[in-house]
Amino acid sequence: MEAKLYGTVLLKAKVIMNVLLEANGGLTLDEISSKAIIPKPTTFKILKTLDYIKFVRKDAAGKKYFLGTKMIGYGNKALKGFDIVSLSNPYIKQLSEVTNETINLGIEEDFKVILLKKIDSRQPINLNSRVGGSMELYSSAMGKAILATKTDEELDQYFSEVQLKPLTDNTVTSINELRQQIIQIKKDKFALENQENQDEVVCIGIAIEKYGKLFGAISISIPEYRLNNFKLADLEKLIISVKNKITKAI
Repeated sequence: MEAKLYGTVLLKAKVIMNVLLEANGGLTLDEISSKAIIPKPTTFKILKTLDYIKFVRKDAAGKKYFLGTKMIGYGNKALKGFDIVSLSNPYIKQLSEVTNETINLGIEEDFKVILLKKIDSRQPINLNSRVGGSMELYSSAMGKAILATKTDEELDQYFSEVQLKPLTDNTVTSINELRQQIIQIKKDKFALENQENQDEVVCIGIAIEKYGKLFGAISISIPEYRLNNFKLADLEKLIISVKNKITKAI
């Protein structure tokens, strides 16, 4: 039996703050009450308290509410103590057990993917990667998934600073073609890299992002000879499911 939680007002306050977090701009009292599904009088009282402790703020006209700047300090502190490897480990370990393929976890640093965690497949596969090593964003599945989270301005900066060199015969070095791939990745929610980073190895990658922040990316690496359309479809569903679990846990 689940333990009874103390403080229903606190739970309602969290719902209200989640509503503000997901909003693109400020919201009125009526909008917050409607989205939170909390009566307007109760919503007003909670917002008044949150405003007092600077967890939310009102605009100059006093008609719209935003998350307060006080939350920046809490967010920065939380990020300093955040460990994406520990948090995601149970989920990528499960992905490894289900697929019996190599699973990778990486973060972006200096326009590259830095490999933080690698769970090797029990089946034969020769991967030229190691924990602490790096991969190019444009040639790897994790990297392409990360590129798909960037704004047009950020992509312009990336392509202006990074030289696109072929790593295999399949490496895409055309900026226009990569931009088209990025558009497709945004639609699919995952990236597919077909022997572009290493010969005979195919990877499926997906970015881990929440609250408008990129936390990293995961990928499945599989030898090309072990892959078919049915297995590819299954792997795509699995990596999306695991990404959703990690995102929910953040």
